[in-house]
Amino acid sequence: MQQALNQLDLTRNGQLTVAALLLFGQRPQHFLVQGYLRCGRFKGNSEVEFLDMKVIEGDIVAQVEEAMAFVQRNIRMAAKIEGQLARKERWEYPLDAVREGIINAVCHRDYADSGNVVVKIFDDQLEIWNPGSLPLDLTVDDLRKSHESKPRNKLIARAFFLIKYIEQFGTGTGRMISDCREAGVPEPEFESRASSFRTIFYRTISAERKFGSLGLKEGQVKALQHALNKGKISRLEYEQIAGVKSATAKRQIADLVKKRILAKKGSGTVFWYEIVKDNP
Repeated sequence: MQQALNQLDLTRNGQLTVAALLLFGQRPQHFLVQGYLRCGRFKGNSEVEFLDMKVIEGDIVAQVEEAMAFVQRNIRMAAKIEGQLARKERWEYPLDAVREGIINAVCHRDYADSGNVVVKIFDDQLEIWNPGSLPLDLTVDDLRKSHESKPRNKLIARAFFLIKYIEQFGTGTGRMISDCREAGVPEPEFESRASSFRTIFYRTISAERKFGSLGLKEGQVKALQHALNKGKISRLEYEQIAGVKSATAKRQIADLVKKRILAKKGSGTVFWYEIVKDNP
């Protein structure tokens, strides 16, 4: 063990580093109370009533596995019909993407902060919170494209790289987005605040259920389902999915914008439409 600690540069003047304690300590929370990982499953979409709760201690590698076990216990399998006969079952959130989000939260959090990593599961979304915002020269928009890896905890990041939890190339968020696209669920949302970072996964919601009471046309509902699944829709995509011509698409989209169901994004000739977050 001592040789491994030395090779991983986890000792200083013969003393264990905080990273060593978090990676190999049997109960590091005895010395670092901020080292817990808290998980909660709530009823509905607010933090009023718990359905399940777990406070996870132990080393941070084991914490990732226990947190994933909690997630799988509290989300459902969704059945999707592919073709006439094939029935494929999949989790309502792609597990690889959720796992990546939890690993990122544990690996890159600010361990000087007294807060904990928190996983919150609601009826329609799953959130992962960690203390510590993004580095000053890295933005949320950067996370959605190729970017440099800038780990806050380099020793932990190196250990996670060696056990193949991360790749250290800044590709983690890109893989999360790709996994969600492949699973046909909305892309994850990233939010960096002054002292915390949040990753949000959205469950696929039926556009018929969400907008069925608004008296929309069938083509509009189909287009909105695409926007819910993919996170956005262009006017050309709207025309193709709704099965309408350009003039009709413009008129219907304008109606959805007026009703605050869609919001126009982008500028100039490059623009698209997204579902308004607080729509009915």
